Amino acid sequence: MSHPKYPHLFTPLQLGPITVPTRFYFAPHGSALTVGSKPTDDLIAYSAARVEGGGCGMVVIPVVTQERARTRQPSPYPPGNVAAFKAYADAIHTAGGVAFAQCLYHWLGSGFWQVMGTPAPSLSPSVRQFSIMERSASTRAMGLDEIRMMVESMRQSARHLMEAGFDGIMLHASHATMIEQFLSPYFNERTDQYGGSLDNRMRFLIEMLQAARDGSEGKLAIGIRLNCDEQVPGGYGTDTAREVVARICDSGLVDYVDLDCGLEPQQFHHGMPTNFSDRQFYRPFVEKVRSAAGKVPVLSVLGSIDDLADAEAAIAAGVVDMAGAARQLIAEPRFVQNARNGTEHLGRTCIRCNWCTAAGSEGAQGCTINPAAYRERLWGQFDPAPETKRVVVIGGGPGGMEAARVAALRGHSVMLFEAREQLGGALALWAKLPGRENYGTAIGWWAGELDRLGVEVRRGCAADAEAVLALEPDAVLVATGATCSPGGRSITADADMPGHDLPHVFRPEQVLLSGATPKGRVIVVDGEGYHASTGLAEMLASAGSQVLYVTAGFTPISQRVADSFEGRHVIQRMKQAGVNFAPATWVRRIERDAVVLYDVHTGVERREPADGVVLATGRVPQDSLARALEGRVAQLFTIGDALSARMFAAATFEGHRFARLIGEPDAPASFAEAFFASDDPATFPFPADIPRR
Repeated sequence: MSHPKYPHLFTPLQLGPITVPTRFYFAPHGSALTVGSKPTDDLIAYSAARVEGGGCGMVVIPVVTQERARTRQPSPYPPGNVAAFKAYADAIHTAGGVAFAQCLYHWLGSGFWQVMGTPAPSLSPSVRQFSIMERSASTRAMGLDEIRMMVESMRQSARHLMEAGFDGIMLHASHATMIEQFLSPYFNERTDQYGGSLDNRMRFLIEMLQAARDGSEGKLAIGIRLNCDEQVPGGYGTDTAREVVARICDSGLVDYVDLDCGLEPQQFHHGMPTNFSDRQFYRPFVEKVRSAAGKVPVLSVLGSIDDLADAEAAIAAGVVDMAGAARQLIAEPRFVQNARNGTEHLGRTCIRCNWCTAAGSEGAQGCTINPAAYRERLWGQFDPAPETKRVVVIGGGPGGMEAARVAALRGHSVMLFEAREQLGGALALWAKLPGRENYGTAIGWWAGELDRLGVEVRRGCAADAEAVLALEPDAVLVATGATCSPGGRSITADADMPGHDLPHVFRPEQVLLSGATPKGRVIVVDGEGYHASTGLAEMLASAGSQVLYVTAGFTPISQRVADSFEGRHVIQRMKQAGVNFAPATWVRRIERDAVVLYDVHTGVERREPADGVVLATGRVPQDSLARALEGRVAQLFTIGDALSARMFAAATFEGHRFARLIGEPDAPASFAEAFFASDDPATFPFPADIPRR
């Protein structure tokens, strides 16, 4: 029976020998849910959560076809990994979907010769220059024996995937993977049978497709993920992409084609579109290439889908036969299930902050608005707490709202206090900044959940210790956040700036909350490189001020912004607004009509006229209430910035984590008890084929 709202999405699709039950797929993306090149129980639970209950019809996980890679992705190449891949495929089948593997070799994923050894060389058709983690390197131009071995690794990996019960293979020929580099005149400068003409440049692709078919004995659906347009001088465009698609589809080597865009690392802002990017960036390119596939099904993520109506419309219009997403399904595992069941109002919408990628640089893995993402094995369900408790949450930012939500889902009686009239905390301030308005959608979702779950929310109510204790709570979670240092303290100079108390000196909260409007010559002093400083500089410059952005670093942005692929957009917007930059510079003192700056390397001073100064520097935890409550309630957890000023994701993670401890026997009574306790062995990932005690 056709779905009344999504008649195309909830119909099956044939990909070669495989029938996919629905036309939305969990797109391939990296994660840290691998141990020893094997899928873990966590990867299985994470993937299956997006399928079960009539969700995604297909899950595609990235795999590397050489164990050497060690890129945090699993590898089906070693015979000893087949059992772990079988456990993965079995779980996806039990959940009601099909399991595909995106096979790849990428120059950024050369791995190491051994643990803590030096990096292994990166292989490529030709010697090319690239950088990884801001360190430059060159590739090794592959010899013919190395090409042959790479093809054989594909054949063996395909055979093992077939033995493990997988349903399909997607050869990755986008994002500057090895196959794309052979296809590309930009990357491929060879003069032998693998370079020059398109016939020669396609040779490696054809050999890899044939190896995948041979290894899988025709039992798996075989397809390719292809870059539609490289968008670099000397690279190929949609005309070449059309020809490649037409040839491989006519040859019968592929059962489907997935169309994509973006090179890594040159253009990965296309691969992970942010709030500053155009919606469905890929779609115009897909539309130009799609018809070359003929009757062969075409798949695409189209460049960030967070509304299933867009996927339905693209299928109905014939742009694709199947659509997919990664980040939206990370943020909301039941994205497809909610659409099927008519409960879309219950689902979160990805805010495109890209913490799911930026987290890796900080040794983490997660989603800012869904702390349970990647942790479904442990946090995928909300069983009733053994004991029902009275819970008070102080602070209505993301951490406090998540804590209240989780406590309510576990059956506790919950009351939340928020000093401001508006929920959202610091995230609500970010949402006031230009280009960041989308962050407000997460606040709206949390607020709706608190209302739905019966949480009593008292807005405009700044609770003190006595008011909290009068409620006789069993557990209190303090999420009172942090404020920018009044004196302009930062890592560059952890001391108050002389002149910080002058009347023309402001903090971000005064501008965004209290309506302070510095005008004329304004100096924004950046001690964080994140959205408060960069967004305020753009906002003030757009309003007509002459803004000088002062930062001790070489660039106007922090590594977190760079790792979230927002950097080029943020700097571009600031420059277009007329912001001027003073990198490697800091403040010696603030005067009534000027700021004395100095070069952080030479100490040379200069005086800049200023009508206003904004100190977006270090942040100070606001934990006085938590201190006042210590020893006076059975369970007291300080979370997020109130505990220690960090990234936004820390607040929601701690809110979720500590709320789950309420009502549990022998649970920690404070953050300190949790901090000094031994790690719970259950939180560690395990390869899927190793039994756990």
